[in-house]
Amino acid sequence: MKTKHAVRGALVNSALIMVSRILGFIRDVAMLAVFGLSPLLGAFNIAWVVPNMFRRLLGEGAVAAAVQPALARVEEDEGEDSARELFAGFQASVLSILLTVLVIAWVGLFVYRGTISDESALQTNLFYLLLLPYMVPICMCALASAPQNLHGHFFWPAVTGVILNACWLVTVFAASYWASNDGEQLQILCGGILFGGMLQWGAQLRGLKKIGWTYSLKWKAQLSQQKQTFVKFVPALIGLAALQVNLLADQFLVRFIVGPEANTFSYIANRLLQLPLALVGVAAMTGAMPLFARLAAKKDFDGMNYNLRRASELTVTIMLCAFSGLFVLALPVIEVLFEHGKVTAADSELLASTLRAYLWVLPIAGVSGLLTRGLQALHSYKLPMIASIVAVPVNLILDIVLLPRYGVVAAGWATSIALLVQLLVLSVGLRSEHLRFPLPPKSVWSWMLPAVTTFAAAHYSHHFLLVEKPLANLLLAIACGGVAALATMAVTRRTDLVGLLRAVRGTN
Repeated sequence: MKTKHAVRGALVNSALIMVSRILGFIRDVAMLAVFGLSPLLGAFNIAWVVPNMFRRLLGEGAVAAAVQPALARVEEDEGEDSARELFAGFQASVLSILLTVLVIAWVGLFVYRGTISDESALQTNLFYLLLLPYMVPICMCALASAPQNLHGHFFWPAVTGVILNACWLVTVFAASYWASNDGEQLQILCGGILFGGMLQWGAQLRGLKKIGWTYSLKWKAQLSQQKQTFVKFVPALIGLAALQVNLLADQFLVRFIVGPEANTFSYIANRLLQLPLALVGVAAMTGAMPLFARLAAKKDFDGMNYNLRRASELTVTIMLCAFSGLFVLALPVIEVLFEHGKVTAADSELLASTLRAYLWVLPIAGVSGLLTRGLQALHSYKLPMIASIVAVPVNLILDIVLLPRYGVVAAGWATSIALLVQLLVLSVGLRSEHLRFPLPPKSVWSWMLPAVTTFAAAHYSHHFLLVEKPLANLLLAIACGGVAALATMAVTRRTDLVGLLRAVRGTN
């Protein structure tokens, strides 16, 4: 797999993620307009966080980090037929594990339900019971994406988010006609989400067929290779879990320390954060991981360092531009998107402050995510695991200390600081794995200058080029910030910008 294939894969992911996120924003606007920032919606959101974390962890890296290097090595050494057989074994084993975990979780939730008397806790428990089965199809989707990405096919894995958000939206509007109250509407929505999960899984089976692979279950296929991969899967999962675990911890701690409706503020801020994080960071990681796996299988360390540097510099450049634009436009973005129905101006102010606190995550997560995937492609799982394990308690301690004093905004600060600690730990151990830190000091100006011009252009256009309608004013500011970023990158990162444009033409 060549570098251009990785770039094209990232662009395909980014384009479909954009469609998915647009539908997701429409979905969030509809949810807030219908349910408001209520404790009931907070209960639904806290229950959705768990299956959604499985989607982010497995669909955005953990499965690829463990499975793709194994498939690449078997295919390199023994041929594609052996890789297909190994994949059939993975599918059987993962499905068995997921169903076992689901049954155990259901039993635990039913037992716990018998001890609950609080109405809010009962409602949350019900949402958990209804939503947890979603983890089965979405995890199988993540597994099915691994061989597709490895063979340069990115469309079907990337379209899963579009399918889910479309099903979600249809169900929200349909439930408003079928149900008599908010609780019933949310229960119907849970059913729509599960249906969307099955459609997502079906799409991946089509994607496997496109590359000549099939859906099959072989429990005893290449057991020794399966065992080796699953032994690596746990540290791979831990190594990628820091951001998602920290965001999950924020949801729970904000709800219990600040208030029962407060986790919706952090949830919406995270949803906005996920747009640039997924469009740039996850897309780059998804596109780069198959390339890293191929290079690692050939022990091409020079190729690894070269591609890791280019991917990291371009990713952090775009992430910082997104940071600058969203920092300036946080409040108008939230007013345009969410200040409808039951959402007030005071809610928008708090949401904007929470979003700004989380924005520091963007450049840090982009670099640490690429470093983690580069290390895991080399079958180096210990360092990312240690870095992740260190980051989680840092976030928890900061949440516990800061949330009572500063409120929900402090959750963003805590997560950002914890991820910076994770990046520092990763950087310390790179040399022992034949890797170099991918952001050399001499290139700092080339990725900082576009962010500065983006900030200036967005700020000036929003405050001084006043347009009567808020939406038109916001779009003008976004356009000015985007033009400033591209114009500056044409000077500071010309090679990367030309490569991106060529890749865009190549995907048409």
